[in-house]
Amino acid sequence: MQPKLEKVKIRRIIGPTPSGAAVLLGNDKKTFVVFVGFYEAAALIREINGEVPARPLTHELLQSIFLGFDLEVKQVIISSIIENTFCATLILQQKVNGMSGEWTGKRNEVRIDARPSDCLVLALKNKVDIFVTEEVFSQVQDVSKMAAEGEGGANMSMEALDFELQPKTTGYEEAFEEASELEDDDEPEEDEEEDKGEADPGFEEEPPFQGGKK
Repeated sequence: MQPKLEKVKIRRIIGPTPSGAAVLLGNDKKTFVVFVGFYEAAALIREINGEVPARPLTHELLQSIFLGFDLEVKQVIISSIIENTFCATLILQQKVNGMSGEWTGKRNEVRIDARPSDCLVLALKNKVDIFVTEEVFSQVQDVSKMAAEGEGGANMSMEALDFELQPKTTGYEEAFEEASELEDDDEPEEDEEEDKGEADPGFEEEPPFQGGKK
């Protein structure tokens, strides 16, 4: 039986920092946070801004495969939380054609276990809705107030979200602590001894490698 679903949208992306980003997903009832990696966050931002990379990246490759096999992204669902990690389901469908190539009116459907971050990128690429199961929606903490402040133009950092958020599910704290530490370390430390720009007289530079075995 199909679980009850809540339709949500991306309301805000906080970051990215070197450790990733916080994606705020929600609707009129609730907004919650999903953490994604740096590269996935960059892919989401590219899709939102309508940017096309010079060469196909991972999600562009997947999209080309879908087009080549006439597959459609039917739906993406954030389906469960397992060991404090969000899990998603990517639902693909393909038209069933007859012997002469005409569509029979039937479709094959496949459900694939996937990361929410990848599903979010593909949902934006294919302009399909994002859903969350009622079970997951009931477990996540509501951060609607912060999302509203962000939409109103307030500047919020990962560190600020770390201060405000008191999550129901564990695993958030570690991610935010890591992000905050990385933000604090953005300024490079000065060397104890200044570099005079002088070469070490005892160092002999090795000539460039010309190929073959060395």
